[in-house]
Amino acid sequence: ALAMAALATVLQAIDERVSLKHVHRRLQVVAKLLIVATFVEDALRMLFKFDQQQQSMEIAGWTSPALHTLLPLLSLAVQSCGALLVLASSGVGGEVGCYLLLGWCVWHPFMYGQAGNREFVLETATISGGLLILLSHLLLLRTKAPLLGESGPGAVGTPARVQAVGRVLLVSFFLSFALSLAHSWAVSLPLGAGDGPGVWGRGTQAVELVLSLLVLSLCGLVVLGMKSRHVALLLAAAVFAAAVSVTAANVVTLLLHSSDTFPVEDTAGMEGVEADAATIADHQRYFFFQQLSTVGALLQLVAHGPGQFSVDEADAESITITSITSKGAD
Repeated sequence: ALAMAALATVLQAIDERVSLKHVHRRLQVVAKLLIVATFVEDALRMLFKFDQQQQSMEIAGWTSPALHTLLPLLSLAVQSCGALLVLASSGVGGEVGCYLLLGWCVWHPFMYGQAGNREFVLETATISGGLLILLSHLLLLRTKAPLLGESGPGAVGTPARVQAVGRVLLVSFFLSFALSLAHSWAVSLPLGAGDGPGVWGRGTQAVELVLSLLVLSLCGLVVLGMKSRHVALLLAAAVFAAAVSVTAANVVTLLLHSSDTFPVEDTAGMEGVEADAATIADHQRYFFFQQLSTVGALLQLVAHGPGQFSVDEADAESITITSITSKGAD
């Protein structure tokens, strides 16, 4: 009790100088902007590179010429409408926007023939987790949830369940990353007395093992809702740093070598295919915005918390951002 009172005093002192309420609202806005980034960028791609998208539909295996036109138009309509509704509304419109984008996340891998691309599907699942966390927050802003057919006291449980599912999906990509590291570590182990990897190899094995255990632990904390805001902020910072330092740098490098061709990577069905630098840069730009949306998904958890079904908020006396702001509660 004394520790909680001391924490409240410290946070209130901070709030007197920097409004936590305003910071929280800005964080919500930034999280929304980032989570819809990949949808907005893809919709603009449909609008300004429609011919290329028609070719992509043919490459993906759609044989009907009509579908080569209708599917990009569907993509443009669903993604643009969903993103605008999420950004413009904190009510029913925002909920509808979340449902549209969630539906698109399910359909998107199949439309492009990427259902077998594990990395692509899991990163999409992580973004879906962020959308579910945002949806749970929007449902909590109302005392009724007519879109889900519930009202009254029972409606409170629906956002909590949606939020819990969102947390599980949120770690999909990171869980796969951790397991991949663990697999790399396992296959690199020496099989016999004379098969040792050497000093450098042992160091690499140790890093892979420690990193995989660390990421698995962070995923477990998010799923349990234990210190999940801190973990989500840490993961968001790591993904943002990777997006800027790796993906953006790749785009710049490819554009500077526009006369060369490069192998197409991370795209199912195009193994061994080479493309010009502009096409590869366009692919890398898409991955960059997808990573930004992953950051936005993680920030949804930072902004809205882990919800009722979590360790963090199991204690009814836990302090929330809105309860400690001296400038009023939402």
